[in-house]
Amino acid sequence: MSKRKLLFITEGEVDETKFIDKVFKKCYPSIEYDYYVYSTNLHTLAQLIFKENNEIDEYLDIKNVLRENENIEYKREKLSAQYSDIILVFDFDPHVDNPQFEKIEKMLRHFNDSTNNGKLYINYPMMQSYRHIKSYPEEDFEFKDRVIETSKCSKYKEIVNTEGVFNNINKYEYPKIMKIIGYQLKKANFILNGNYRIPKYNEFFDIDLNCIYKIQCRNNSKNKCVYVLNTFVFNIIEYNPKKVLDKVEEFE
Repeated sequence: MSKRKLLFITEGEVDETKFIDKVFKKCYPSIEYDYYVYSTNLHTLAQLIFKENNEIDEYLDIKNVLRENENIEYKREKLSAQYSDIILVFDFDPHVDNPQFEKIEKMLRHFNDSTNNGKLYINYPMMQSYRHIKSYPEEDFEFKDRVIETSKCSKYKEIVNTEGVFNNINKYEYPKIMKIIGYQLKKANFILNGNYRIPKYNEFFDIDLNCIYKIQCRNNSKNKCVYVLNTFVFNIIEYNPKKVLDKVEEFE
């Protein structure tokens, strides 16, 4: 397949799709994409994938797994189509009943390449973390240390709606999108390396989503909180890393 055609497998139908639509309209208007909305959480998906085994088959096809459990015909048709990239976008959701943290860690190792098995992006604690910014255009210096208590994760959408200044997605223009990406890059760099700055081009490829996940799990277990961080925005960088990172620096 020479032309890129993406399939986003998302947990939700509203925030995820609205943000992806806005970002791709502004950054990659020529890229074709579609959605499959799973409509339940990552922990449930983990149970589905691991229902018969303790490990993931290296040849597992996430589209086939979902299609076998999908009763709606038009959604089955989406899962039967061919795509150049598969991107899974889910929430960490540490507060759910019967969490599957160990299984999800294995999923991150398996879903690590969008052009092969697919790539999993986990947002902490939820997708809405991309807009948990409290000031703009003034710098939100508190974002570096922003965490959310596990006990408050079930109310996270309401918290962001109250505290955030990026809630009107209709007003997102290119500079604001780059600013959002910049915040998440600095936060990931801080979590991994203790440096709250935008990573350089070569450093971007060292951002380890598995390591971030382990740190978040440890924080959740020991401190009953997680760092506010949206990792999906790193997918936006991957289609043209040099250009996007330069623009992020420009609008910093």
